[in-house]
Amino acid sequence: MTSKADLRAHVSTRRRAMSDAERAAAAEAIAQQAAAVGLITRARRIAVYLSMASEPGTGPLITTLTALGTELIAPVTAPDHTLDWARITLGAPTATASIGMAEPTGPRLGAAALDACDLVLLPALAVDHAGHRLGRGAGYYDRALAGVDIPLCALVFAHELLAEVPHEDHDVSVQMALTPQGLFRAPQPGA
Repeated sequence: MTSKADLRAHVSTRRRAMSDAERAAAAEAIAQQAAAVGLITRARRIAVYLSMASEPGTGPLITTLTALGTELIAPVTAPDHTLDWARITLGAPTATASIGMAEPTGPRLGAAALDACDLVLLPALAVDHAGHRLGRGAGYYDRALAGVDIPLCALVFAHELLAEVPHEDHDVSVQMALTPQGLFRAPQPGA
């Protein structure tokens, strides 16, 4: 099996090779796919992220979910390498974290804000058919989501849904992956 570092490098290279038009089309397609998923459209509050340039874009998705009346929160990095959360307001200013991630600038809600969410839409570099998620390696989401008992859905490009992703015991798995082509549901234990 490929190492995490090798797979991160491969995926990052492939993402950088995508054109702006390809990324924009993927972002629009993800928003359209999300609008067709009842779990997403029925949610009252969703944790989502403000995407980086190379990631599947969340701008159209945030606009779509806001139009549905969904309350959205996004991560804010804390100095101790944990995640706090703040509400997303369309058109509100954002800040850039030390790790390069855009963050809402509103009041912090605390880590417990996830407890009131119906779903978490989170970034990933790759997801495998068992739901193992490959992140960027800093562990922010693994720490934030440890013990969280709500559905977790990674946003990835279709070519990042793989048969197998290297993982460790502390890596938090996802139940779903949303791509521009549709929703993938990982088999659940005991199902």
